[in-house]
Amino acid sequence: MRKYVKSLLAAGALAVVTALPQTAGAQGFSATEVQLHQGDGYLFGRNGINETSRTTVTLDHITVRDWGDLYFFVDFFSDGDGTGRKSDQYGEIYMHFSGRNAGLSFGDGLIKDVALGASINQGTDFTAALIGPRVSFNVPGFRVLSLGLYAYDTVTDPFGRDLDTTYQATLVWDRPFDIGSQKFLFKGFADFIGERGQGVDNQILFSPQLRWDAGHAMGNKPGVFQIGLEYNYFENKFGVASADEDSLSVFAAFKF
Repeated sequence: MRKYVKSLLAAGALAVVTALPQTAGAQGFSATEVQLHQGDGYLFGRNGINETSRTTVTLDHITVRDWGDLYFFVDFFSDGDGTGRKSDQYGEIYMHFSGRNAGLSFGDGLIKDVALGASINQGTDFTAALIGPRVSFNVPGFRVLSLGLYAYDTVTDPFGRDLDTTYQATLVWDRPFDIGSQKFLFKGFADFIGERGQGVDNQILFSPQLRWDAGHAMGNKPGVFQIGLEYNYFENKFGVASADEDSLSVFAAFKF
């Protein structure tokens, strides 16, 4: 069953690739979401290099305005098995400034916007800073579709290493669809991070979600309460060669 679900999500991802949020009129919008995940197959948690189960609470926020957008998430997680640290947290914050601020004009063609972004990624004993451009696309059916290319610098390394600056390419997507009267959403991201020297290999993180709008199915407002599946494939996790995470979680998402 687990392999079937992963195959379904991966197949959907071939038809869908990337992005950060689109602008929505002069006033823009803001949304905050809380997700509760329960899954298995995570590496470098309480059980070290071996797999562990994990409960995760994610706080996710997006604000979109004419000047650009702000996005952040924070994961608070607790691992089930092993003898190491049981609980921890990790977060990322991205701010992008639209090219319209510099007088660039975008019509109704393929390119919706070109933005300059900066990010801080931070966890226990780890900090990375990113800066670079992002291109957002107009593609029918997609609420969001974009590609970012950033310079990636490790500010704080848990092992005290002086690591090389590298790159991160990020694809993000958000694709709603209906099956009969039921509403679904296929969204997620893929990160490609280059080598950083001293045996820190290139990394690939592929994380799609498939959501069913349970709140709408019960006669309530769409997009407020969703349940779904999230698959994570993390090749060379944290730059460790051949440490390939293959995890799956079920989750509920509540939007405010």
